[in-house]
Amino acid sequence: MDRRNFGKFVVGVGAAGNLPASAAPASRGANDAPYRVLSDLQVRKLQDIHTGGDYHTLVGNGPTEPASLDYFRRFNARYLTVRARTKASAEEMKQWPHAGVFLNADGPWDGDELMRWQDDCRASDMVMEAVRMDSAYIIMKEGPQREKYLDLIRDNIRKAGRAGVKLVSYHWTMIPIRRNFTTQGRGNSVYDGFKLEEDYRSLPPTEAAGRVSSDEYWERIDHFLKGVVPTAREAHVKLAVHPYDPGGLPLGYQGVDNWDAVDYMAGVRKYLSLYDDPYNGLCYEVGVTGESIPDTNAQLPFLREMSERGRIVQVHFRNIRGGKGNFVEVYEDEGDTDMLNCVRVLRDTGWEGTLLPDHNPGHRDDPKKLQAFAFSYGYIEGLLRSARDEGLRATRA
Repeated sequence: MDRRNFGKFVVGVGAAGNLPASAAPASRGANDAPYRVLSDLQVRKLQDIHTGGDYHTLVGNGPTEPASLDYFRRFNARYLTVRARTKASAEEMKQWPHAGVFLNADGPWDGDELMRWQDDCRASDMVMEAVRMDSAYIIMKEGPQREKYLDLIRDNIRKAGRAGVKLVSYHWTMIPIRRNFTTQGRGNSVYDGFKLEEDYRSLPPTEAAGRVSSDEYWERIDHFLKGVVPTAREAHVKLAVHPYDPGGLPLGYQGVDNWDAVDYMAGVRKYLSLYDDPYNGLCYEVGVTGESIPDTNAQLPFLREMSERGRIVQVHFRNIRGGKGNFVEVYEDEGDTDMLNCVRVLRDTGWEGTLLPDHNPGHRDDPKKLQAFAFSYGYIEGLLRSARDEGLRATRA
């Protein structure tokens, strides 16, 4: 396939930011503006891009119990991201700040258990690729407690490295992930959505964070990166920051100037530039990026940029309908983001790694969302097959 044919394949979608939550998916029009930046990409053979599973969809009580591993294997999701368990007692955990379900501190990880989980994965021809870290550090102000928690984080990263884990992901969130309405989807599914409140300035700060200025937030990030990235490099464990969800919020939303507020892409670039090292990486979130900019498909040049710079460590792969300040989370095949084009960009920039489904719709008959995620796994596998076949045809031509 030559570049002109590739350009015909990758047709973007117009702006969707003003769509109501209940609107049908935008039709595929002739607006190819997002891909004019990408028209010079040569179609390549698909490298090692694969499907992964994580702690959202455990059938058993642990990630490597036979029932959980069987579930992941059925859908070829062989690369796992887990949540580690702590060795600390309930009394010992009281020293760390807790703020409800979104900021609970991990404490010291059970390194022996991580190694057992990795052995379980290898015995099933799988890989425990990543551990998800908590967000407790980011609400800590300068002082001894923060330094003690950095020591704990560094030690946890070393434990992950000894267990053969290749990356640690984390999600800086001083306020909960923000959704404020639901709407009915296909088959009586329930879609979560967010619309920026007209009176958002009156929303009270959280008790956990209080008022945090942009300067304060970036100081905490800078201190974290300088204190942790060298340890990650020594342990051969890449760090992967997950942007706050949703990005692009106004400054001061619930009292916080989020690091990816207002100009989402600028925030991500700044984060990675503070410590310019491959071990300071990005968990690229297709859904968050799409919901944080006015036109979700305008993210494609940004996806290319991050991939070509070697900063994407892992990809969360989900779809939305709408855009900045007004969106709903939907199934991958019915949103405004062209998910196949996202795979094409990754393929043609030579990226290798894991695509993880995330944030699926719910249904009363599927309380653990196992059906919804099964659909996601199959959809991702289908896109990968399509991209693989397309790449082989192009390289043989």
